[in-house]
Amino acid sequence: MAPKSDLTYYDFALERDTLATALGGGIPKGSMVLITGKFGSGKSVVTQRFTYGFLKNGHTATYVSSETNTKPFINQMNSLDYPIRDEIYNQQLKFVPVDPLVGKSCSREEALSRLIDGNGLYDRHVTFIDTLSALIEDNEVESLSLDTLSFFQEVCSKGKTLFLTLDPDEVDKEVMTPYKSAADIYLQLSSRTVGGDTERTINVRRFTAASGRMKDVIKFRIEPNAGFVVDITQVT
Repeated sequence: MAPKSDLTYYDFALERDTLATALGGGIPKGSMVLITGKFGSGKSVVTQRFTYGFLKNGHTATYVSSETNTKPFINQMNSLDYPIRDEIYNQQLKFVPVDPLVGKSCSREEALSRLIDGNGLYDRHVTFIDTLSALIEDNEVESLSLDTLSFFQEVCSKGKTLFLTLDPDEVDKEVMTPYKSAADIYLQLSSRTVGGDTERTINVRRFTAASGRMKDVIKFRIEPNAGFVVDITQVT
């Protein structure tokens, strides 16, 4: 990565929360960002919060989803008060469901190959792949998943920024470890139930070339019609 003084930072700040401030103010251009967490930890919502923040600050994005299709994605974003219908229509945001991209009868090997060869997937400022776990959870694609990692590193070396989400329960340690090591920014999510409420946490394991002071631990909630909410009383 370039020296900090030469970096361009992508802003994702929203007036309604303090996530950008807690993470130093911006994401360095050309970063590989890894977000890990088990089911229910909030990976997709955190990823969608980043997406909406980038869009509202004038950046372009591609969102590749193994979880949903276009209409449910728009509805999900609306439920978090992250409306993106206009951004999809004017092509500031390109939403790409995995099923049409790879085909329902496509093997994981073919799916990863198409992810690499996908025309136009990496032509925006930021590309999100949520979740990569769905494509690399099979032991038979371990070696190909490392080829995919090499490709992602090449994409980032050309100034593109990538966000990847992985579920540690779906991917072998032998596959997870290289991705953790390669990430410029590594955010580990966790959740637990306390008194009937779900407490979620972002642990910042690595953040290369942060633009400002940042927090190591960020507590947050997910609220209908409000989306991602930083629990200010518990940010450390």
